Amino acid sequence: MPKKELIKKHFISSFAVLVSLIGFFGFALFALHQPVFTMKIGAYSTDTFAFLQFKILAISAVVISTLIAYIIYLYLTSDTRTQLLILSATKDLFESKEQLLKIYESAPVPYLTLDNKGDITDLNKAALRFFGVVAEEMLRKNFFSFLVDEDKERAVQLAQHYGLRMPINREEVRMVNKNGDVHWVLLSVFDMGSSVKNSRLGLVTVFDIDDQKKLDQTKTEFVSLASHQLRTPLATFKWYIEMLLSGGLGELPQKPKEYVSKLCSVNEEMIGLVDTLLNVSRLELGKLVVEKKPTDIQEIVVSILTELSSQITKKNITIKKEYGSGFKNFESDPHLLRIAIHNLLTNAVKYTPEAGCVTITLGESLSGKVISVSDTGVGIPKSEQGKIFQKLFRASNVKDVSASQSTGLGLYLIKSIVENLGGKISFESEEGKGSTFTITF
Repeated sequence: MPKKELIKKHFISSFAVLVSLIGFFGFALFALHQPVFTMKIGAYSTDTFAFLQFKILAISAVVISTLIAYIIYLYLTSDTRTQLLILSATKDLFESKEQLLKIYESAPVPYLTLDNKGDITDLNKAALRFFGVVAEEMLRKNFFSFLVDEDKERAVQLAQHYGLRMPINREEVRMVNKNGDVHWVLLSVFDMGSSVKNSRLGLVTVFDIDDQKKLDQTKTEFVSLASHQLRTPLATFKWYIEMLLSGGLGELPQKPKEYVSKLCSVNEEMIGLVDTLLNVSRLELGKLVVEKKPTDIQEIVVSILTELSSQITKKNITIKKEYGSGFKNFESDPHLLRIAIHNLLTNAVKYTPEAGCVTITLGESLSGKVISVSDTGVGIPKSEQGKIFQKLFRASNVKDVSASQSTGLGLYLIKSIVENLGGKISFESEEGKGSTFTITF
């Protein structure tokens, strides 16, 4: 029913009830304002008591009649009042929807909506500008097909995640527009649900980070160049120090020898830092070559523990080994795998207090081969665990550890290497009780 007719019907019902109430109140006023008088019937005389009873009855009748009239009013107008409320709510909802659509259309961030299969059902003006198309050129096409050809495996993986309703949040991917220009973007897909049975709506946001990636690449190239230039003098410095310590140029007095030993230790740390920077820059520039071949992981662990033996002995750390079979001819890149395991064991020894324990496990799980390193160290605060693999991140509870000279690149490097080798890394940690890092292939 149109809104005007609803208002008219509501007004008529209200007016009828109002007229009735006026009548009842009029009768009450008339009864209440009658003068008090004395009636004589035959030899008998009565006072005003009987008439006062009449007035009380009149007032009661008016009150009861008013309540009845109000109930009748509610009954007569319930339908119209409900419909008017519905119309008002519908109007507010429509205005909110219109406002939301305007925000969606005019937003500077590219937005797209997807159906169950990942096909594009709608896109805003920013998305049209980003892809350099008109709407008809993209509608009903699969969104994940716009990733570059080199990332087709990634596109298939993301499409599967979307189909399984798995979260896609700020994934760095490369997308190509109509002109063939490739842009790095941060991709997120939110599940919006749907009111239609067996239907689904996904909202896509695309943040263009191409300029940022180019700047990062420039920084990485600079770090790579600087690291290469630093490594040569550091290696030369190490060679001369080792000659002095070996006595090849004559035996050094005790005090100078102690100073030279400290220089040697600092130089080793600098070489390790430069090597880490070089490896990170190679990974980020895509210049890290993976050469897989049969690898003896047990032998790698033994050699790393030998390198760390002085630190292990100094802190009286117990090393536990739990080795399974199938790790003597494991197909991997021995150089890269050694870097990853070396960083895990170094961290475990570094952040474990004196008389602590480090456990190395080579085993199997339902997911595949497992390399696990556990410690009884300081652990990672729960509030910071989501950042642990970020570049240059260091947990707040290790920043004041005097023995720690960490750059915050180790775990970032480990994760990058493991993923390049086709594996995954995960961890469990509790502050004050230790951590367990697990590599799965």
